[in-house]
This record gives sequence, structure tokens and C-alpha cells, in this order.
Amino acid sequence: MLSDILGQEEVAKRLLTAFRQGRLAHAYILSGPDGVGKMPFAVELAKTLLCAHRDEPGFADACEQCPSCRKIRHGNHEDLIIVEPAGKADIIKFEMTNELIEVLRLKARSGEHRFVIIHGADKMHESTANHFLKTLEEPPTDVTFLLLTSRLPALLPTIVSRCQVVRMRRTPADRIAAFLQARGYEAPKARLYAALADGCPGKAIAMDESGAFERLERLLRRIEELSPENDVELASATLADNKGATLTATRDSLVEELGLLAALCRDMTLLAEGADSRLYNPDLPEPLRRRARQAGSDALRDLTLAVLEARSDIQRFVNPDLVIGRLFTELAARVPGK
Repeated sequence: MLSDILGQEEVAKRLLTAFRQGRLAHAYILSGPDGVGKMPFAVELAKTLLCAHRDEPGFADACEQCPSCRKIRHGNHEDLIIVEPAGKADIIKFEMTNELIEVLRLKARSGEHRFVIIHGADKMHESTANHFLKTLEEPPTDVTFLLLTSRLPALLPTIVSRCQVVRMRRTPADRIAAFLQARGYEAPKARLYAALADGCPGKAIAMDESGAFERLERLLRRIEELSPENDVELASATLADNKGATLTATRDSLVEELGLLAALCRDMTLLAEGADSRLYNPDLPEPLRRRARQAGSDALRDLTLAVLEARSDIQRFVNPDLVIGRLFTELAARVPGK
């Protein structure tokens, strides 16, 4: 349901008000970071505005029971069209927008309104975007377009100018933690994922699916064991743990792992400063707390920056073996004795 999309209550209210007042625009851009909830929001908005009870007094959300709601829930509503990037290149191809335009020349099968969700709208090549632009310039009267993007500047200015931009807001960490706990997450996991999710509930859920809590516990053990005598061995183990089926998968896994390591270094810095109440992970083991106090906050701040730089290097396609090896050597040098 639309009301279940965490943190987007004001956006939902604004669009529902526009619908009730007959001011729904022909095209919206839902802009926000990955994991903020753009796709579930778009689907739930379409479900709400196609619901059989939408014109009843006091209507505020999809009923979930009418044929339209059930079809959208099962992914087979004829008047909800979803276009997503495809193929190894992960782009929206010219043929896909061309097929969409042909479909839109027909009337809505339900005889009412249609919604088109374009997920990753920034992943159109310029020629594809220009082709699609013609439809936005002369849109069918029975269609509302919802273009989703995490990179608004990457969209053609001409496309942006023909849409209303709706900015999806980040959600406070305490709300994400409560949301996760209400869904059965243990409190330590919920707090950690919420703190690291950067206001994006989808990121918190993705962390759990990738085993982030268990990976953090592994990192904790690894840092506890780390010394100048075993830094190469532990760097190799970290690389092996994150080896994916492709180089891209390996890099993605390392980026997430280094994000966890940066969070750990941040907590150790706070421990060194005596600010225990602000920890992402209040359950840090005593040996690690002792090493944090020995290292001192200045060295740990530098180390956090080194981890973030390593993460950036991985994202910029620097050799992972070189980046992780160098980082673990620095970790061993800056975090004193076991």
C-alpha cells in the first residue's frame, strides 16, 4: 500500500491531492538515491490511482481487494506498463521505447487510465531519449508517466523540462530501525543497517540480504587478529571472501565491505574519544575497544579516510589486489598490537 512506503508520506499526500483536484500531471520524475523507495512508491501510486474505489469520499489508499489491485499485486495489470534497463549494458534500448510508443497508440484496455513506469530513466542513450521525448511533448491524454532516476542531472534537460520533478526524501535512521524491527529484525541488526543505510530503507534491506551483519562480525574478528605479521594473509582472505562470478560483482562486494569497514573505523574513533553513546554498533568486543583507545582518535580518523579512499579506488576500477593489500598494511600499522 502507498501508506506503507516509509518516509514518503508527504510526497504521497501531494500526488493524491493533485489527483483529487484533477491536476495530475502527464509526467513526473521521481528522483532520489538508490534504495529510497522510488520503484515501490511508483507501483503503489499506480495501484492506488487505478483502484476501483478511488473516487469514493475519503479514499486514501488502494483497497487491495478489487480486480485492479489484485492484478497489480500479481504483476499482470494491462494498464500498468513497466520499462526497465536490460542486457549486459544495462540500458533502455531504442527498441524498448519504440515498442512502448506503439502500445500507447492503443486505448487503455480497461477503458480508463494507464501508468507507465520507466525505471532507470537516466539509462537511455541520447538518441533513445530524444525519440521518447516526442511522446512527452505530445502525450496521450489517458497516460501518466513516472520516470525514476537516482541521477537527475543525467537526464536530458528537455525531458526534465516536460515533467514535474518529485524529490524522494531520505528517512531518519530511527524510523528505518523501527521499521525493520517491526518486520522481525533483531534490534542490533536493525540499528546497524539503519545507521548505514543513508536514509534509504531499501539499502537496509539489501544489506541483510547480502549478509552484511555477518560480514561485519567477520571484519571485527579480522581486525582483532590483525598485525604487521599477518596483514598480507588477512588481505588475501578479504579478497577471497568477496570474489564474485565477475569482476563487477567482486568490485560491488568490496565496495560494500569497505563501507562496513569505514563504519567500524568510525565507531573505533568515537570509542577513542569516549563517545560510546553514538556508536553504530554498540556491541563491539572489548579487545577492539582496547585497540581503539590505544590507537587514538587522530590515527583512527586518518584510517577512516584511508578506507573511504580505498572504497573510491575500487569504484574507479583500481586493481582490487593492490587496493586491499595496501589498506591492510596501513590498518596493521595504525591499530596497535593484538
